[in-house]
Amino acid sequence: MLAVEFETQVENGIIKIPEKYRDVVEGDLKIIILKEEKESKIPGKQKIANIKRLLKQIQEKKIFQNIENPAAWQKAIRDEWS
Repeated sequence: MLAVEFETQVENGIIKIPEKYRDVVEGDLKIIILKEEKESKIPGKQKIANIKRLLKQIQEKKIFQNIENPAAWQKAIRDEWS
């Protein structure tokens, strides 16, 4: 399998293949799109507020209330990985 990498802009759903690769990438292709994520524009205080809100929601669901020994529970969970 041949792999070609280049960066481009998408315009109206069209990806332009650079001239130097056009002869190489004719025919059937498998396209994988990787897009770099830019830093979140959410301010730090808002991120903290979101985390606190989510943690409160988890706490309200009491999903860990039946765990009598947290250390033993964690060990059992880790043993499942090996």
